[in-house]
Amino acid sequence: MTVILYTGGGGRMGTVLRAGLSGEFERVVLYARRDIPDLNPGEEVVVGELDDLDTLTNAMAGVDVVLHFAGIADEAPFADIAESNIMGTWAIFEAARRAGVRRVVYASSHHIIGGYPAGQFLGTEEPVRPDTYYGLSKVFGEGAARLYHDKWGLEAVCLRIGAFRPTPEDRRHLSVWLSHRDGIHLVRRAIAAEDVGFLVTYGVSANTRSWWNNSPSAELLAYHPVDDAEDHLSSVAETDEPEHQGGPFADPEYRGGVW
Repeated sequence: MTVILYTGGGGRMGTVLRAGLSGEFERVVLYARRDIPDLNPGEEVVVGELDDLDTLTNAMAGVDVVLHFAGIADEAPFADIAESNIMGTWAIFEAARRAGVRRVVYASSHHIIGGYPAGQFLGTEEPVRPDTYYGLSKVFGEGAARLYHDKWGLEAVCLRIGAFRPTPEDRRHLSVWLSHRDGIHLVRRAIAAEDVGFLVTYGVSANTRSWWNNSPSAELLAYHPVDDAEDHLSSVAETDEPEHQGGPFADPEYRGGVW
């Protein structure tokens, strides 16, 4: 069976993933800055900082797949983003290389293309248009994934996560929503799919109004989402149609606060 390591396992998305994937792996390591209560069966915690390369590398001993979901998940001053999302992500890939990890599943973000106009249909090959320093840090992460695959053979799956919520909350979410059920399925396939090499795919449900083309990457993962934001239309807040795919993140005055 597969041994996995989470970063960000105590966060909003990591907590949902751990519960949904509980019991599916031989061993689960949670690498965190502090202890995590209420562990699921088979989980263990290693306390350390992302910039502690030795501790991080040791924690990855015997690990097959690293799920990197740690970091700042909103806009913040660039120095903070650089320390957490750029230097921290480099440390993850470098430790994985040193420890002989087979694959890194990297939580990228749709904010890497959030500067595109809302409604423009995109695949994964269009030039990136980040909407924030946060989105810019994901450009680095996907670049690091490409480098470490091409140069050292480390497999990498970059998931451009949409709005990961129990249900869609506003008009933009009708296009970018990723349900909890589909998110768990996506990460399960990112761990288990064979011969992925380097792959970028959108973390999005089967939304009628989706702006993103997930072919052929979703097929390569055998990712088959089943939820559609349209089914929740009656409960979605009556907000204005967004100008950009990143919504408020693309506003020049945005400094964080919408998660």
